[in-house]
Amino acid sequence: MNKKLIFSLLLLVLVVVSISCVSAFWPFDSGNDVTVNGVSFHLPDGFDVDKPIKSESDATYERTVFQNTENKDTVDIAVDDKSVEDSVIGNSLIKKGFEQKTIDGKEGFYKFYLSENVEFVYIDNDKVISIIVPYIYDNHGDNFMKADDFLAEIIK
Repeated sequence: MNKKLIFSLLLLVLVVVSISCVSAFWPFDSGNDVTVNGVSFHLPDGFDVDKPIKSESDATYERTVFQNTENKDTVDIAVDDKSVEDSVIGNSLIKKGFEQKTIDGKEGFYKFYLSENVEFVYIDNDKVISIIVPYIYDNHGDNFMKADDFLAEIIK
């Protein structure tokens, strides 16, 4: 057989195997987009977006809690129409123990709870958005992700 043909075939096999390996460990190949009070978010596979475990809303507020069917972790998203100045919201959160933090380009406020959850609150397009996630998210058994990275994947 021609050496160039053998080399080309081996290179092709190597490329296919490499792509397969990377995609097997990439935790956010797919997932589902969800909208809460007009704001879009992205949840990874495993979250039951069709049957949230909690949902409440009124004319200006919506809160939805999604649960991962595999590991039972939850993502709690609340979106409220902003009714006061940004500085009032920020000062109120700081008084409640939140720290300023930027995640995925969103400047907001971050708090770790003893229940091992993290809450991130930010303002976007006149909406106050709160997302509560586990401090460590177990994505597919051995792919663990800290809250900051998990929040960055959820925020669109």
